[in-house]
Amino acid sequence: MSPWLAWSADLPRGWQCVPLRAVADYTVSNVDKIPAEDELPVRLCNYTDVYNNESITLALDFMRGTATPAEIEKFHLQVDDVAITKDSESWDDIGVPARVAETAEDLLCGYHLAMLRPRASRLDGRFLLRCLQAKTIRLHFEMAANGVTRFGIPKDEIGKLPLPLPPLLQQQAIANYLDRETARLDSLVAEKERLLELLAEKRRALITCAVTRGLNPAAQMMKTGVEWLPTVPQNWRPTKISRLFRQTKRLGFPHLRVLSVYREYGVIERSTRDDNANRVPDDLAIYQLVQPNDLVINKMKAWQGSLGISDLEGITSADYVVFSPSHQEDCRFLHFLLRNQLLTTVYLSMSNGIRTNQWRIEPDRFASLNLFLPPPAEQRAIVAHIAAETAKVDALRKAAEYTMALLKE
Repeated sequence: MSPWLAWSADLPRGWQCVPLRAVADYTVSNVDKIPAEDELPVRLCNYTDVYNNESITLALDFMRGTATPAEIEKFHLQVDDVAITKDSESWDDIGVPARVAETAEDLLCGYHLAMLRPRASRLDGRFLLRCLQAKTIRLHFEMAANGVTRFGIPKDEIGKLPLPLPPLLQQQAIANYLDRETARLDSLVAEKERLLELLAEKRRALITCAVTRGLNPAAQMMKTGVEWLPTVPQNWRPTKISRLFRQTKRLGFPHLRVLSVYREYGVIERSTRDDNANRVPDDLAIYQLVQPNDLVINKMKAWQGSLGISDLEGITSADYVVFSPSHQEDCRFLHFLLRNQLLTTVYLSMSNGIRTNQWRIEPDRFASLNLFLPPPAEQRAIVAHIAAETAKVDALRKAAEYTMALLKE
């Protein structure tokens, strides 16, 4: 017996182990996404609809497409059908199921999916969904998958999938129990997700307050005449970014690590975020040197406006602008100041034709921005305060993430 079939030797009395084809009909969809004028308009349930959802309902934003009358008849999704991902770039992403809870006359099973239709007298669709969510059962698909860069389940292997089959009433009782328990767990996960959102907001607000108002709540405030920051403590001095940094371009240094800038993280080594980190850049000669305390701004389309003060030495591509500090002071305070919530509205106002979740920071306009800085000793105290307080928030975040992982498991 295959190791992944060990469960079948210890089934409860009255249960059977049967191939899927004995209790359900199945077919592989060939309805593509290319519209044709001589076909009828339809909605397509596609790979991501199944992969990202346990239940298919009409609330989902389905792709619009076309299909022939024969395709509509063959691939129309019915309530209690289970769709599974048939092809994927990763072998452990195939066989992922979603049950059809609501349907419409024009809703079809799309390409890269297989459609399983339980025979109502033998198999409950909700029970089939839970079976396919069980790793020990879905291993059959993973072991049967073929391919090198893209993996797929051969059609006949879908029919061979071994299923535990209790009597129908027991299937329904098991499905009811799992529906209740997973709903309870999903509610707990949602609460943890909300907690993570609140912690992220608290972290942002904590940093913004510290770098714009200081640590003394009784400090005398003065008006700045700057729209984004109306008042600051009286002992803070006005300056411009152009007085703090100068744009530089130092090329070469191929022996150094490659850096990137992301909105959530600032400047980090690319291997910590980029799946292609091990790919050697085509032309390292055009890469710019980045040194500690340099200000780096990302110009790439997906991450425009991401910036940060670097703690690292490395190189970065021409998709970034690098500014060197014009002073010897610790730049960690400026890292938090330039990335705070209030300045993001300024960066957005500098954008030209960029989507609302992106912005372009033009070097000249950016250099002209007005800032207000506390004395160096106060900067260091603020940085220490931010480090201590965000460490507490981050510890709560990690605990919540760990709990979420356990709930999902």
